[in-house]
Amino acid sequence: MRVIQILPKMKAGGVERGVLDLVKYFKVSGNFPNFESIVVSAGGNLTYLLDNLEIKHYQFSVDKKSFFSLLTIPKISKLISKERPEIIHARSRVPAWLSFFATRNTECHFITTAHGIYKNKISSEVMGWGKIVICPSKTVARHMKEKFGVPEEKIIIIPRWVDLDKFKFFNYQNRIDANFIVSIGRISPTKGYQYLIDAFRKVVRFNPYLKLKIVGSVDKNKSRYFDYLKTLVTRFSLNYNVEFIGFCQDIENILPKAKLLVAPSLVQEAFGRVVVEAAACGTPVIATKVGGFQEIIDDKKDGLLVPSANSDLLSEAILKLINDPGLSEDMAIKARAKVEAHYTMDKILNSLEGVYEKIVKEKRILITKLSSLGDIILAIPSLARLRQEFPDAKIYLLTLKKYASFFYGCPYIDKIITVSPDYKKIKKIFQISKRLRRLSFDYIIDLQNNRVSQLISFLSFGRKSFGFGRKLGFLLNHTASYKKGEKIDPLDSQEKILKLLGVTFKEKKLLFWQTKPLDLSGFNLGKGKLVGINVSASKKWETKNWSGENINHFIKLFTKKYPDCKIVLLGDKMSLLQAEIVERSNKSKRIINLCGKTEIAELIEVLKKLSLFITPDTASLHLAQCLGVETIALFGPTNPKLHTVRSSNLKIIDEGLPCQYCYKNKCRSNQCMKAISAKEVMLLVSSILEKN
Repeated sequence: MRVIQILPKMKAGGVERGVLDLVKYFKVSGNFPNFESIVVSAGGNLTYLLDNLEIKHYQFSVDKKSFFSLLTIPKISKLISKERPEIIHARSRVPAWLSFFATRNTECHFITTAHGIYKNKISSEVMGWGKIVICPSKTVARHMKEKFGVPEEKIIIIPRWVDLDKFKFFNYQNRIDANFIVSIGRISPTKGYQYLIDAFRKVVRFNPYLKLKIVGSVDKNKSRYFDYLKTLVTRFSLNYNVEFIGFCQDIENILPKAKLLVAPSLVQEAFGRVVVEAAACGTPVIATKVGGFQEIIDDKKDGLLVPSANSDLLSEAILKLINDPGLSEDMAIKARAKVEAHYTMDKILNSLEGVYEKIVKEKRILITKLSSLGDIILAIPSLARLRQEFPDAKIYLLTLKKYASFFYGCPYIDKIITVSPDYKKIKKIFQISKRLRRLSFDYIIDLQNNRVSQLISFLSFGRKSFGFGRKLGFLLNHTASYKKGEKIDPLDSQEKILKLLGVTFKEKKLLFWQTKPLDLSGFNLGKGKLVGINVSASKKWETKNWSGENINHFIKLFTKKYPDCKIVLLGDKMSLLQAEIVERSNKSKRIINLCGKTEIAELIEVLKKLSLFITPDTASLHLAQCLGVETIALFGPTNPKLHTVRSSNLKIIDEGLPCQYCYKNKCRSNQCMKAISAKEVMLLVSSILEKN
């Protein structure tokens, strides 16, 4: 497995030292013979260590927040093509933006580690787009979830580690005579050094020869703050006692000699690497009650926690540990034991390697099928086939909210994402896309095939997207097409898209999953044969409907020939009036009117009980066919070759008039449906019932 670690620069800092530890461990430990690390950065004073380890390092401009940095995306794309890594692991925002877009339409998975508590929501959004978002602490995990909407299922907490071969334990008895305390971190106002210096002024009154060593580099934009700290030192007459060490590469040699470590940070720390390193060395720790410090230190047991920005309490804590060697030693021993149990390099990096393997193995797939219900039912074989092909994948379905209940208990999908009927509005498109981006899909499969669904796919930034090509062909990166004049059924059409993923149907037929039986006693279906009639298709498609006159005529013929059978009228609430007219016209007790009375789950159970179902071109046609019900479909304005899947339990009546297949939803004569006579339907019904 090849993994690219991408970060701004290889210079001093916790992230950089962590990457060096990681690539060295994977290289020399011998535990990962098939693992190869590659590093991408803008260079820095630690790159020679990569050379010493013979780790490949590519130097690109990935450290500057500049429009021109976008020119680096093609370079990273070429690198991915050349090295063929399975994963690119981004550890900062600029590298994350560049590598995210470089991994689109590739086999390379994109993941992130959120090393900080990010404030700028827009520029930091990409840190939540990783297929997995690694957080070093619960504090960071909570922040990424609440601030950036990262789904909990994507977050993995992997704390930072310590190399126990480098940070060796020194018994506190060996440092009783140590003459300095230490604080380690970049010189920045967020680190709270001004409060530490003020606290140390009070400590020196009782320990005039004790020194404070502040270890950390100074960025150019923090020079004024650094000058302020030096002014404080002079004002408090601490020039002898306070020393600014600057950047130090071997803190493992400083920590064992220090009397204790103080971490006076003012902000929510993402973790607290130096706290763990000090604990590994047996150096007692005092830290402020912020962020990750609170997760590492159990106050008064293996360290001391004090409120931030409070120099009085900080000085009290320092004096307490200095004046009580027994307490300091006890805390140091317990802290070391905690490090050995939770923060060793072996433990953490083995966990990370497991995450890498999981990411490559597990795909996250989104299938878009928003409407209509009939088309959704026709897409079920594709859902089932994708589940067969990707048994370990997490498969999501994007559909209208009103269809969500239809998929309860469906074994082919793991999660349903719903949208409102106004999803085509620009504002809604952006909201939906934002939500989908956070789920980091490997594959987006667009079975809806309209401009809006493809725009949603494009803005969701899936690693790969599949569907039919349209005028805006760039919206999807893998497209299928129809041959000129080609007319194929729904499954053949869907298979064109599935083939883009290397998937074909083993058998082209409609199917359904096993549902839990429902209590239908309230519908008074009774015993004996039931024949269903779908009274109308939909309000929008009045031209699909079989006329009420023909329905009435058929019922009279049917009830006369089959006195022991019952007729069940089905349809939505819009067809209720038509059904009541049919009821009044026939005045038969053998008519059961369920129009507008069944939810989807109940409709499924009713259809299962039918011996035969007569219906125009509508969703319940496909549903009955899926369930194995003998079905007679009446077609007029729409072409059955394009809208049905042939099967032994489907019979189609189609008069083939010259004006047919007009696809008009309004027609004065509606001759194509009127031409389907009750006698013709009755003959077909009789042949089916008598055969069964």
